[in-house]
Amino acid sequence: MEKISISTAQFENRSWDKEYNLSRIDALSASAAKEGSDVIAFHECSITGYTFARKLSKAQMLDIAEPVPDGPSIKRLIKISAANNIIILAGLFEKDNAGKIYKTYVCVDKDGLVAKYHKIHPFVNEHITPGSEYCVFDLLGWKCGILICYDNNIFENVRATRLLGADIIFMPHVTMCTPSPRPGAGFCDPDLWKNRENDPTSLRLEFDGMKGRGWLIKWLPSRAYDNGIYAIFIKPWYLKLKTKL
Repeated sequence: MEKISISTAQFENRSWDKEYNLSRIDALSASAAKEGSDVIAFHECSITGYTFARKLSKAQMLDIAEPVPDGPSIKRLIKISAANNIIILAGLFEKDNAGKIYKTYVCVDKDGLVAKYHKIHPFVNEHITPGSEYCVFDLLGWKCGILICYDNNIFENVRATRLLGADIIFMPHVTMCTPSPRPGAGFCDPDLWKNRENDPTSLRLEFDGMKGRGWLIKWLPSRAYDNGIYAIFIKPWYLKLKTKL
């Protein structure tokens, strides 16, 4: 297989502001392409925003969601891919003709939609329909899969995607520093954020501990190791990571 250069990017998106979010995707895609990347992958719901949807009604969810691939955001994403000569993976809320809503992650190139995946284990909003299929597709000579955030907690999902042929699995997240039943979870102390310029070390320790990075590092690398795949994880604690395979 040929070498492939993949950039990952996480930015502070704006809830419900697709135009702004797509402008950031455009700028970061251009930067990654100039650095020689073939592919850039963004976090889940990078186009629409994510956590704001927790309390939205179905009517509000349908308002923010779009058809895929015929909606305006995917068409714009394809144009961004063509203009920057880079393959792009990004996420949004999708709606179909039957009024079902999905947490969707797409891969596009200059010619159109390459792949689409529906999150199998959605939970942020009660009106989101779980996906029912795994996704494996060809990308520059590599077999790739997609699993969104909590999907990767269920090790059978990673194993099934691998058994379907995936050598690379994109694992977009927006996670951590939120309440959970697991030990050590919870919001980061807001006072640490307010005092971040005077005491960045304490804030970094909070991010890197069991509320954040520490929890992910306990289990996520094992998904790659046990299945013999490359895991492309859009890390919440770094703006951008570049990987060459």
